Amino acid sequence: MKLLTENGLAKKFYHDYRLIAALPAICVIIDYALTFFLAGDTSMITSWEASPFVRFAVINNLMIPYLIAIVLFYYGASYAVLRILSGTEFYKFGVIHFRNAMYSNSVMILSMLSIVVAFIVFGFSLVREHGPASP
Repeated sequence: MKLLTENGLAKKFYHDYRLIAALPAICVIIDYALTFFLAGDTSMITSWEASPFVRFAVINNLMIPYLIAIVLFYYGASYAVLRILSGTEFYKFGVIHFRNAMYSNSVMILSMLSIVVAFIVFGFSLVREHGPASP
């Protein structure tokens, strides 16, 4: 457990804004991967996706360049902000959740709950669609 103490890995991770900036980009990749996996086909994306940029990218077969651009944007924006804030008193507000276990755990729990809800709703829709017809 000493590895994750203030003198261990957590402290090194906390002060390396290049690594922290990668987390939002990774989350975007996971978000879009789950969106396309759970959607099944592109017609669901074009019908139900809230983002006009994603709908445009899907309709015009530009999803891979769009995904690369959005990941680079998220990483670049996070990196720029954290680099500017590093060495100041405001840096801790940009990365406070990595040092506060309660906040970090609550974010993880909310993320897991959203995934569970997505799978439950997806399963319910499959059962309802392929279940016996009601009289």
